[in-house]
Amino acid sequence: KVICVSNFVKNKFLKDIQNHHDKVTVLYNGIERQLQNFPKKKKQIVYVGRIVQEKGVHLYTKAVKQIAHKFKEWEFFIIGSHKLGDKETSTFSNQILKEFNNIGLNTKVLGFLSNQNVKQIMNESSLIVIPSLWEEPFGLVAAEAMSCGVGIISSNSGGLPEIIKDNGILIQNINEKKIVSELEKVLSSNEMLNKLQELSWNNFELFSSQTSLELDIIRKKLFLR
Repeated sequence: KVICVSNFVKNKFLKDIQNHHDKVTVLYNGIERQLQNFPKKKKQIVYVGRIVQEKGVHLYTKAVKQIAHKFKEWEFFIIGSHKLGDKETSTFSNQILKEFNNIGLNTKVLGFLSNQNVKQIMNESSLIVIPSLWEEPFGLVAAEAMSCGVGIISSNSGGLPEIIKDNGILIQNINEKKIVSELEKVLSSNEMLNKLQELSWNNFELFSSQTSLELDIIRKKLFLR
């Protein structure tokens, strides 16, 4: 039995395989929702991920540079590093971090944080931007954001649309101009912002407990053969 984390990965895996499709199944990663009630939100927007080009962090940076002065009451964060948990940097990451920090008083690079600290900031954040240029196999950040009730603006690629579905703003062929357009619309409308947050919170389904149960079922079927 082959287990894939999304239908996107499953379809890629089966692309040139003619038979035995029934031996491949999808089991989404599970997330532990730590809150019972919708958290109180601050005027915070976050990017969470590695500081590499394929994650589209430069698009987020350029978009924030265009709107941060217009929405001075909002804070814009970057959470992450060049490599997960590593202090190693690159020319690209150094350039992005310097550019982002220099945008204004309402922009800040928080660097690499523990998962617990990331979730705490997500609980307080109103929006997350996921500007990935490469095809994410699953979209763990999107799932974690939904578990915390964060409104989502994301690229429409890889496994991301499977996780987000109709519960966020999905941008086809994402670029800085499109991110600016969507951010301006949402930040100018409390109704739209509240709706995005409610969609994330109310439609989160990827509970770790459910994933564990489904994995146990798969294991039992295999062992009983």
